[in-house]
Amino acid sequence: MILDNITTFLLKRRWHFYKMSNTFISFTPPEEFNLNDDFKLHIPREISKVDSENFIGNIIEIIADLYELTIDDLNVILKNENTVLKVRVYDNQTEDGRMPLTRFEELVEKIRLILADTASFVINKSVTSTRVPEEVSRYLNLCNFMQTEKGSFVAKIQLPSKELIKDSELFDRQEIFSEEINQKLGEVLTFVNNNIFEGDPHVTEEYLIENETRINIKLFKNIESFFSKARLKNIDFSFHNIENSNTIVNHNITPLKLYKLNQFVEQIESHSFEVGNFSFTGHIIALKSKDPDGIKNSVIFTGVYDNLPMVASANLDSEHYKDAIEAHKFKQNIIVTGLAKRTKSRARFIEITSFEMENQD
Repeated sequence: MILDNITTFLLKRRWHFYKMSNTFISFTPPEEFNLNDDFKLHIPREISKVDSENFIGNIIEIIADLYELTIDDLNVILKNENTVLKVRVYDNQTEDGRMPLTRFEELVEKIRLILADTASFVINKSVTSTRVPEEVSRYLNLCNFMQTEKGSFVAKIQLPSKELIKDSELFDRQEIFSEEINQKLGEVLTFVNNNIFEGDPHVTEEYLIENETRINIKLFKNIESFFSKARLKNIDFSFHNIENSNTIVNHNITPLKLYKLNQFVEQIESHSFEVGNFSFTGHIIALKSKDPDGIKNSVIFTGVYDNLPMVASANLDSEHYKDAIEAHKFKQNIIVTGLAKRTKSRARFIEITSFEMENQD
């Protein structure tokens, strides 16, 4: 397994297969390292020989040096098949790799809350939910703090990658594994940095529907608290696993940027956005399809919900699309039921459990 993981680690980072012999598989490095043309990394094909363990240890040392990881990092990645999250804080207080105890305690507590909120977000699948599912404790219990590093101050957490966190249930869509939570954390942190700190988002109902997989109010509030309470000016989050390495750089976190994040959260709250099961009745105003016999068909229909006008859209399979054409032809309302993202005046169905034409009396 360790040999397969080393091979995958290299190939996913653009190493090139060179040749295979009875005893070794050889790779050449990507150009970014500017190594000699004759540099090769030889991976043994089996570890049954007496000196293979030492040989693998040497390979891990070489990889660690090239990718600025520690041996401990690579053991977690390659042997445990988990993810290493590094949180690097750099400012005047952390230049020598130290941090005051009270500040460190604040940092650790806020990281725990962000991990918990991310797990809750993935399980609840809701922008507004504050419920903490029992499976969150399972995920947190599988996370481990690792030895810190110098280079300013670097806190490291071992995140589980392949653990089943939540079983599928009768009305649930799928099982949830720990890697989905890890990926969601990186996705949300990237969104906050690129779209809010460094961007100027105009929050509309359509914007919320388009970006709801990256937005959770409780998580955003704890991210803001993480930056402000731990007095973070510059911080990098880096994720390292077998498949890839990804770093999110947050530079010069000013009070204005935190204000923008707070304003963003307030705008979300004002739109009453939610995701859940929904049933809506309306008349069709648009049908779109390149091939009615295919699967890329859509309908836009409008009606009244809670005494307010609403516009809804849904992607339809071929059978439902042909029913929609029929309903439009005879000016019949349609009734669509399923999982939807919605605000006060807009809805988008992402899963359909029922499609009906309303009977005309």
